[in-house]
Amino acid sequence: MCHSRERGNPGTYKVLKIKRHKDSSFRALISSLNDLALKFLKRPAITFIVFNVQIQISIFVHMKISLNWLKEYIPDLKFESVQSLTDKMISTGLDIEGVEDEGKLYNNFVIGEVIEKQKHPNADKLSICKVNVGDKILRIVCGAPNVEKGQMVCVALIGAVIPNGNFEIKKSKIRGELSEGMICSERELNMSDDHEGILVLGAGAKAGESFAEYINANDVIFEIGITPNRGDLFSHFGVAREVAALYGKKISIPEIKISESEIPTTDLIKISIENSELCKRFAGRVIRVVENKESPDWLKKKLTSIGLRPKNIIVDITNFVMFETGQPLHPFDYDKIRGKEIIVKTANEKDKFTSLDSKERVLNSGSLMICDNEGYSGIAGIMGGKDSEITNETKNIFLESAYFDPVSIRKNSKRLGLQTDASQRFERGVDMNMVEYASLRASQLMQELAGGKISIGLYDVYPEKFERAEIGLRTSKVNQITGLELKDEDIINLLGKIEITFLRKSTDKLIFEIPEFRRLDLQREVDLTEEVARLYGYDNIEGDTHFNVNILNNGIYGNSNIHKLKEISNHLIGRGFNQILTDSLDDGKEINIFSAKKVKLVNSVSFEMNSLRSNLIHGMMKVISNNFNNSGKHISLRLFETGKTFSDNGDKFTEEERLIIALAGRRDSEIIYGGDNNFDLFDIKGEAEMFLSKLNLENFALFYYYNETLDGTRIDIRLSDELIGNIYKADSSLKKEFEIESDVYIAEFYLDRIFTKINSAKHFKGISKFPSVKRDLAVVVDSKLSYNDLRSNILKSGGEMLSNLLLFDMYEDQKLGENKKSLAFTMEFSSKEKTMTDEETNKIVNKIISDLQKNLGATLRT
Repeated sequence: MCHSRERGNPGTYKVLKIKRHKDSSFRALISSLNDLALKFLKRPAITFIVFNVQIQISIFVHMKISLNWLKEYIPDLKFESVQSLTDKMISTGLDIEGVEDEGKLYNNFVIGEVIEKQKHPNADKLSICKVNVGDKILRIVCGAPNVEKGQMVCVALIGAVIPNGNFEIKKSKIRGELSEGMICSERELNMSDDHEGILVLGAGAKAGESFAEYINANDVIFEIGITPNRGDLFSHFGVAREVAALYGKKISIPEIKISESEIPTTDLIKISIENSELCKRFAGRVIRVVENKESPDWLKKKLTSIGLRPKNIIVDITNFVMFETGQPLHPFDYDKIRGKEIIVKTANEKDKFTSLDSKERVLNSGSLMICDNEGYSGIAGIMGGKDSEITNETKNIFLESAYFDPVSIRKNSKRLGLQTDASQRFERGVDMNMVEYASLRASQLMQELAGGKISIGLYDVYPEKFERAEIGLRTSKVNQITGLELKDEDIINLLGKIEITFLRKSTDKLIFEIPEFRRLDLQREVDLTEEVARLYGYDNIEGDTHFNVNILNNGIYGNSNIHKLKEISNHLIGRGFNQILTDSLDDGKEINIFSAKKVKLVNSVSFEMNSLRSNLIHGMMKVISNNFNNSGKHISLRLFETGKTFSDNGDKFTEEERLIIALAGRRDSEIIYGGDNNFDLFDIKGEAEMFLSKLNLENFALFYYYNETLDGTRIDIRLSDELIGNIYKADSSLKKEFEIESDVYIAEFYLDRIFTKINSAKHFKGISKFPSVKRDLAVVVDSKLSYNDLRSNILKSGGEMLSNLLLFDMYEDQKLGENKKSLAFTMEFSSKEKTMTDEETNKIVNKIISDLQKNLGATLRT
């Protein structure tokens, strides 16, 4: 009740899991997480930005699983230790977040007999008790009002750690009196919320006996992280199926035996579904003359072991069956159902409804509701209503068991801000075949434990029955992906362990029937391949440690673009850029700024992420804005991203691999050495040219033109007359949209077009042994004349001796003449055979000047 405290609970430990990955790069890790999240959540798990790493892991929901409960469904389950069982579960992909051993939880807790009680001399509300704990008499200061001589109580000895609060009991003085332990309440023992007084034990308790043994606290509780695709693990049946497969066993589910009364269910209730798209199946039966009382100890023990608080026999049974089978059930007070009719339909816009938690909810036209003749009775798949709530006076029950559309439940749950144990299961997809079994199981328990009379037959509305789900699997493909050498029989046996049934062989494929509890998860060949690898055991798959390093980087890529993308990333990272990863899902309204050809999702998980991105610019501008907001405006941003973009062309959808490079803020050198010069268009142009040169694409052409929309110059990059990229400055309206003050320079490339033009063969030229000679040349030309025309003319006139040409200055002024500009070049000349003389160099320079004057009307700048 009160004592000195020290943190730490030896009964609970966390499990650390380190999973191998063939590509250990940070990008690969983030990419893998995002692929999983996008597949199941339709949004990424991790967002990475430069200077600020924002991580949002929202993949897992946790559930507690009782080992004793599991053993009831796996006959003769034997394992070496809890740790070995845990390791095996982890090895097949189960995410074990923690393990709690009840025996360790109640270490140093014993039964004691209060043999004397005296008033504390220095405190009116405290007592000094002498307690017999078997081998000794302890002096304990206690503040409970109900402690009395002769009681059998639970005593926490010195060194015990109190479960509720995780503080350690120590010998201490309380108001000047020595206390050598603690007499515990139910709340301190995590047995209930009752803390009005100490826990008083029954007559069978013996002083000195282990409290854990007295209450049969011999269970082990696993805390499992459940991904959105594994709704089947939201039950003891589901986890038992996985554990049984590890030990070569099959689960055994309880047999149902009920005796039905003389009245058919159809005479007592009428059920109809108005929206069969959102409610695929709705079943129910009536159980009459139920004695709604406190649950028996075994049932309360099962519920409290996984963190649930017992309420009454009716609610406890439905909760028990839900955590046993994974099928949510909802009991209605039958006498409160108006008109004795159940109607499943969507709500009217902005209608209001008071749920079981006594809160008023504002509904909309997408909210699926359970109704009676006069109004709403419950929010389908989420929570019942106050008007049909089960109370202590309830005698007759209508028991609902249904299948609701997962997307509908997820959207409605999020819209209402209401997530329950039922909604978590429905939004991940429950087992259609479990609807009937769960109803029978709960009915059986209500009959056995509460004396209920079960109506004849299940009223089952099931408009469109699910067809059998089948998937073909190629053994050769499995072996190719996993690196194993499995035979057909090996694959059939492995998948059979988790009730994936082999049907037949068709040409080169094995055809399997997918059980209903995995229908939403297993839909493709690669999904079954993952199951084979998981059941075989990831730790049993040997990694290939042999590798070759090709120092020439000869560009042999095979049929995949992965290596090309890695080469691009390595090049840009080497140039000082940081790679970003942004969402491929975005808000359609924001995408409209860039393109009207957006691909809109039919079933989006949120209003903000309802379309596939049509470009990489939007995500890039978000990241730039975040970095300026979080790190100040005087920073240097050199960013790039590769990724898919999507567009709706009317008759078909297209996707395209793109690269975006962006510069914003101050130049790196200005930050290091001081200065205020920011990036400009020439910086991004130079990076674009370096990138293309890296890919051995030397014959590209740059086309300059003024673009009013972009507030300045736009450069199109063409290769063999095909547009492969653009260079430009982000326009003022775009910067305003993202609240960016600094100029942003962007180069965007269409990688699919570029990859078709890459020549994997590389040619090397020897370096001249002789020194080179440099000359500067400044010419005045017409302002409309492009740099590319000048460059081409100079290179042609310079011939083989002109080894390098660099533009270092561009100048425009009225002093040069109307519509005139000046360009200055550095020219480098060299010969492979000898050192060039001034006379030879001047001869070539004069030819260049003469050709420029003749062909382009250029004049020397004086």
